Amino acid sequence: MIKADIINRVSEDAHITKVKAVEAVEAVFDAMKAAMRRGDRIELRGFGVFQVKPRKRGIGRNPRTGKEVRIPPGRTIRFKPGKELQNIGGQ
Repeated sequence: MIKADIINRVSEDAHITKVKAVEAVEAVFDAMKAAMRRGDRIELRGFGVFQVKPRKRGIGRNPRTGKEVRIPPGRTIRFKPGKELQNIGGQ
């Protein structure tokens, strides 16, 4: 599923125009991006949690050349699925 599919689904389920659905989906994504930039945790009950975590510096390898590459410290986004989402695989 891509963003266009989400927009179409929101438009159909909410009985709104696609223009309004685009605005709604973009507003949700923009709010999530802004929260993650601030380092906030986003918890969507029944779906999961998005969390910004620090990433340690380290050394990796370029798979093509085998040459060592330094990986700088930074931040990364982790997603932990909620219980309902985890149970999808067992159905």
